[in-house]
Amino acid sequence: MIHKNCQNLAIFLDRDGVINRVVLRNGKPFSPRTVEEFVLCDGIGPFLAESRKAGFLNIVITNQPDIARGLIDSKALEAMHDFIKKHLPVDDIVVCPHDDRDNCRCRKPKPGMLTDAAGKWNIDLGGSFVIGDQWKDVQAGRNAGCVAILLDCPYNKNVECDHRAADLRSAYGIITHSKEEVTMDNYVSRYLNEVGRIACGIDSSAVEQTVEHLISVRERGGRLFFLGVGGGAGNAAHAVNDFRKIAGIEAYAPTDNVSELTARANDNGWHSIFADWLRTSRLNANDAVFVFSVGGGSKEKNISVNIVEALEYASGVGATILGIVGRDGGFTAAVADACIVVPTVSPDTVTAHTESFQAVVWHLLVSHPRIKVAEMKWESVK
Repeated sequence: MIHKNCQNLAIFLDRDGVINRVVLRNGKPFSPRTVEEFVLCDGIGPFLAESRKAGFLNIVITNQPDIARGLIDSKALEAMHDFIKKHLPVDDIVVCPHDDRDNCRCRKPKPGMLTDAAGKWNIDLGGSFVIGDQWKDVQAGRNAGCVAILLDCPYNKNVECDHRAADLRSAYGIITHSKEEVTMDNYVSRYLNEVGRIACGIDSSAVEQTVEHLISVRERGGRLFFLGVGGGAGNAAHAVNDFRKIAGIEAYAPTDNVSELTARANDNGWHSIFADWLRTSRLNANDAVFVFSVGGGSKEKNISVNIVEALEYASGVGATILGIVGRDGGFTAAVADACIVVPTVSPDTVTAHTESFQAVVWHLLVSHPRIKVAEMKWESVK
């Protein structure tokens, strides 16, 4: 989940005609007035799940003048919005209850609902999108500085817009293409913006749990074994140095011994290299295994099976299991005593950010006042 205090991107969605079907009376669209009339639009669930996965906030912005007109009461409106929250991954629902004659600042095409949401969630409106089915939605998006997308329907054929989509799938294609253009033009600022969002999204309670386990390992004289492949192996080598020198914990990484690693891979196969190495190292319940992995391992997908088998062995002997991983955490997150999952804010930078934040987090750990036992060089130079 993206943190409110970081710069975020959002997809703002009109409610009637985008989230739920409109009620047509004499060929004109009207809002449903009861939960019984409230029917979700086809494809809205998968669309919102995909946008959330891509790092967007999903925020509903809706004009509901029937409140001011006395055609619907607040309880009925609340029931419909409870239905949305129960069935769809939305982060917020912003309502304008006014009629045109109220001259409010929030009723679309005015941008008040979007700017209010931007203030609440710290949203970059220039990198965000609005999806609607009427001209007021398009104009509100333009007024707020967002990219506006109009969903095709019989009652908006004459509405002018920059982007028109046949359905939500097509709308997502427009969003993806627009985001790629922004990425091409301004990748550096986008990447650094994502770093800030991830830092705010790290689960601090998982970090504190990891601190407690590391202290326990050190107090009982246990050893710390770092497992990783590719970038994770490079991080493991660096972490071994820091945990031995700064934290005073006996630490090792099998990937530091290329001769043994390749011999085991050659003779017994890549899948068992870490489990066999831990077995020879006489891993026991006093020790801990610490995983650096992007996906956390999966036998079903045949990814990092060597990590999975090592963790199965570690679990069998009662060793503590820790990890810093990305995506959904995979097998590591499923079996770990404490696991820090690096949030995904963009699907095309998962590996880069996960491996970067492995270094950020382990440096946090070794510099933690309860773990650090030796001063670092540049902090001790006067």
